[in-house]
Amino acid sequence: MINYQLSNLDDLNQVSSLFKILGHPKRLQLLYLLIQHSMTVSQISTALNWEQSAVSHQLQLLKRHNCVSYERHGKQIIYKLDNPTVMTLIADAVGGINDF
Repeated sequence: MINYQLSNLDDLNQVSSLFKILGHPKRLQLLYLLIQHSMTVSQISTALNWEQSAVSHQLQLLKRHNCVSYERHGKQIIYKLDNPTVMTLIADAVGGINDF
């Protein structure tokens, strides 16, 4: 059994916010794609068959919550998932989906 000490309310609010972000199916789909490849908005839009504006909106939200980062290469912006906590949560959830 894992025993964690109860964190302060601010820490718990941050955890709650992360789970709210990860609780949206489209954002999970986008993050799962970024686990596999770093991509531009255009590439994500094509891969997921979403409007570029919808991709940009979701990426801005994910950036605000430190779930994704980006690198600028000339005019291109490449988004990547490099948050190990988010990667682990998604991988564990996908790997354990048959346990439900």
